[in-house]
Amino acid sequence: MMEHHGILGQKWGVRRTPAQLGNLSKKDANWVKKKSEKITEQARRKSSKEMSQYANAILRTPGAVNKSGKLSSSAINAYNKKMAELMSQSASKIRSPSGKVVQFVAKRGEIGVMMALADEGYNMAQLRNGVWASGRVAYKKTVLDKA
Repeated sequence: MMEHHGILGQKWGVRRTPAQLGNLSKKDANWVKKKSEKITEQARRKSSKEMSQYANAILRTPGAVNKSGKLSSSAINAYNKKMAELMSQSASKIRSPSGKVVQFVAKRGEIGVMMALADEGYNMAQLRNGVWASGRVAYKKTVLDKA
């Protein structure tokens, strides 16, 4: 006879709140809807000079362009990581109504970044490999609420 007593370390009956799951509150969701384009544009403008210099440096590296004349995925991902870093620095003082910090996360596979809200002190290095367009974190099975 086979018996099952659960998985070692599993907590029976424990439910996580929407806040623990990382879902945005209604107040934050409305704030993001109104302000995200403006915040993203301001951050992009502040970091544009450094980004154009970085883009020129990447294009000069061997292997940045593949045989078909398109940018390599490694060049795109490096550019996105740098863009996310610079834009996050320029928007570091912006807070949502609930006190979350505006951060930018690199997209994966296409040029660009996503705006995200994170708790103060959240380790954004966990997302260092980028986020797919669907919101799924690269190399993980978690999905982000796209801000």
